[in-house]
Amino acid sequence: MNPEKLARLRELCRDEEAFEQIKQTLADEIQQLEQENNQAYFQVAQQKALFRVITRIRECLDLESIFHATAIEVRQLLGADRVGMFRFYPDSGADDGEFVSEDVDPAFSSAMAQKIHDHCFGDQFAVHYQQGRIQAVTDIYNYGLSDCHIQILAQFQVRANLAVPLLQGQYLWGLLCIHQCRAPREWQQTEIEFVTQIANHLGVALQHAELITNLQVEVQERQQAEQAVRTINQGLQRAIIELQAMNKELEAFSYSVSHDLRAPLRSIDGFSQALLEDYYEHLDLTGQDYLKRIRAATQRMGHLIDDLLNLSRVMRSDMYLESVDLSILAQDICTELQQSQPERQVNFVIQTGLISQGDHRLLQVLLANLLHNAWKFTSKHAHARIEFGTLSTENSIPVYFVRDDGAGFEMTYANKLFKPFQRLHSTIEFSGNGIGLATVQRIVHRHGGRVWAEAAVDQGATFYFTLVAEDAAA
Repeated sequence: MNPEKLARLRELCRDEEAFEQIKQTLADEIQQLEQENNQAYFQVAQQKALFRVITRIRECLDLESIFHATAIEVRQLLGADRVGMFRFYPDSGADDGEFVSEDVDPAFSSAMAQKIHDHCFGDQFAVHYQQGRIQAVTDIYNYGLSDCHIQILAQFQVRANLAVPLLQGQYLWGLLCIHQCRAPREWQQTEIEFVTQIANHLGVALQHAELITNLQVEVQERQQAEQAVRTINQGLQRAIIELQAMNKELEAFSYSVSHDLRAPLRSIDGFSQALLEDYYEHLDLTGQDYLKRIRAATQRMGHLIDDLLNLSRVMRSDMYLESVDLSILAQDICTELQQSQPERQVNFVIQTGLISQGDHRLLQVLLANLLHNAWKFTSKHAHARIEFGTLSTENSIPVYFVRDDGAGFEMTYANKLFKPFQRLHSTIEFSGNGIGLATVQRIVHRHGGRVWAEAAVDQGATFYFTLVAEDAAA
């Protein structure tokens, strides 16, 4: 108290004993006021430090910078010898880790990058820290710590230790450690609360860092995916250019076949016919037979050329998808077949209302080939039956079928059915060039579907096909 004020109080108070009591009372009140003032100053300093930490977290995305600046702030405010952020190694069960950031008094050694192993921590203490436990140790040698724990702290010259969990969400990422190395220290409740607040805000920074890392990984993966798509598109573009070139070559080949090969074939057939007409009487039976065979072979080659050109057109033509009534297409084809041979007794069973998306012209060719096959291979039956319909399936993809009760075939040779010029019956028994089913398969594939067959000799055959990819129904 001011000496002048004490002198005046002494003049007013003649009783020496009473004066001493007043003096002591005033001294006690002044001391309490000073403590409250110091506490208020510390709280203001705390709030300023917290504000700076929060601002730094909001403005800075670099976790290392946030840790380093926070360690400096906390050490200066608390007057500690070391403030560090300790991180547990992932998948170590919280038994192993190292300090990743610190601010330390130059009088003491750094704890950075020193690997620490504590086989007790993960099993006995990690779960408690994950639930928010705080360890405030006044003196490591008089706190009941285990020998291994004391040994770990002693290697960093620690006497008093304040450890607060750093949580990344619900995950125990590490510890915020405050070390007093010079002497033991009694940690005040306000100091513990302040450090806990700092740790909570660092936990927010850890979550932000995790989100940013995940976002960076996602961005990187997306960039890689985009690059992969660009690479694929470039490859597709090259493939399209190559395919266009191949189509042009195929068109040129088709033109050559159509014009250059037909002319000599027509000549051979024409001169053979002229020989038969003008010199028939001058030829013996063998000569006449040879000429007839020549004409038949040239005509067959002409048909083969036509079939090849048709197959080529199926592969090269543009597709125009629209709603197609397959039942009407099948009915029209069956009517034409019946009119071509009205003497035949064939029962056509056509399921109505079968609508599909596809190219009208190609689907007409597809059904024409399948129904013509059924008509051909039932030609030896006095009464035949040909069906066209659909089956219900679990994946909701329509399975269409053309079924007949004709000659059938051995399933052993089913793999040859859809290959060009592969036949399971002789041309003497049944006519044809072996192109029809190859054409069917190509049309089905262009629509994304598949085609297969089931049959037995003299028990008929069933051809199944779909017009969409199987994964399209998923």
